[in-house]
Amino acid sequence: MDKLPRVGFVGWNPFQFLHIQKLASTFPGACFVIEKRKDFIDEFSEEVLKNPSTPIMVWDRAKMPTLDGVFDIIVCQTPFSRIETFEKSKIAMIQYGYAKEPHNYGPWRAFADLCLTYGPYASKRIDYFSPTAAVGNPRYDDWHFEDFHNNAKRKHVDKLNPAKQTVLYLPTWGDLSSVDKYLDAIYSLSENFNVLTKMHHNTQLLESDRKGKIASGSICHFGANDDLLELLSIADIVISDYSGAIFDAMFCRKPIALLEADLDGQMGGKKIDDYSLEYSRRDELGLRIKSPEHLKMGIYELAKNPQKYIDGYESLRSDLFTPTNDSLSLAHNALVQLWKGKYTPSQPQIYVRKELKEFYTTKRQLAIAKKKQSVVK
Repeated sequence: MDKLPRVGFVGWNPFQFLHIQKLASTFPGACFVIEKRKDFIDEFSEEVLKNPSTPIMVWDRAKMPTLDGVFDIIVCQTPFSRIETFEKSKIAMIQYGYAKEPHNYGPWRAFADLCLTYGPYASKRIDYFSPTAAVGNPRYDDWHFEDFHNNAKRKHVDKLNPAKQTVLYLPTWGDLSSVDKYLDAIYSLSENFNVLTKMHHNTQLLESDRKGKIASGSICHFGANDDLLELLSIADIVISDYSGAIFDAMFCRKPIALLEADLDGQMGGKKIDDYSLEYSRRDELGLRIKSPEHLKMGIYELAKNPQKYIDGYESLRSDLFTPTNDSLSLAHNALVQLWKGKYTPSQPQIYVRKELKEFYTTKRQLAIAKKKQSVVK
């Protein structure tokens, strides 16, 4: 067997672990490093923490620089603490979604020696900052196997009335979330549909009031440790707002209801702008629902004419996702090639990274100085 790089996968929540679990399993000895943030370790299920194929270690944020050189490659979704100090380990970033473009395609991507993207759309935008490889999403590979769908149905059969179609609600978190406005209308659908909800992982970790509100209903609720792909398999219709889950549903060719929100004060911010697909291409993505009162009729429309709304986004879908049934091999091979020296930042990318490292270093020094001043006072 050819020698493989030592690979560490860094994250801080269950969503990130589930996202990379299959890719990690292709590298013997790989482990998942939980960057310790507050008490978020409590949100990981026993099943995840004791997964035999991918060992887990919990690492203090302040000690993250000590991992530099321990791994040949460190894979992350977003920047981890003190990423600007790393020089020995190569940094690979793996795309986690298509929503919130102001963040997704930000200059922090310049910290990466390679970004693994879902398709050409993302690569085109990230190429400004780092090398890319459009490998697809390794987590999607299961979608192409009949056994996966059969197992998902068996796993959740006790939650579903076979005489009803199934609706899956996937809201985002923060100011763009539809939960506060639409949750009662979502629950009312249970008269005629199986209704499932899966809260955003950041709601589970950071929004205790909203988390309690979602979990209080009598319908079926799922959280950060549950597999979204399994839920999409058993769903007939997906409801979302401005979440990246829109694009998971698109990949799986599900008809989508898009809950509208007041974007005053949000446009042009860190989460959404005129370029963001969930705003700029919204009419193609699904059926727009303007108010809770319009939800029920909208769901009936999607149930009656699902293919109409799937066909509406087919052209965009082909640009977002690399056509492959084996993204796992493409991603694995790209990381091996990174280790072997195939991918190197261009001259402009090197300059952006240099400026970014200086910015992060200065920002941290100012934060330390501010903290010392507050202690003195």
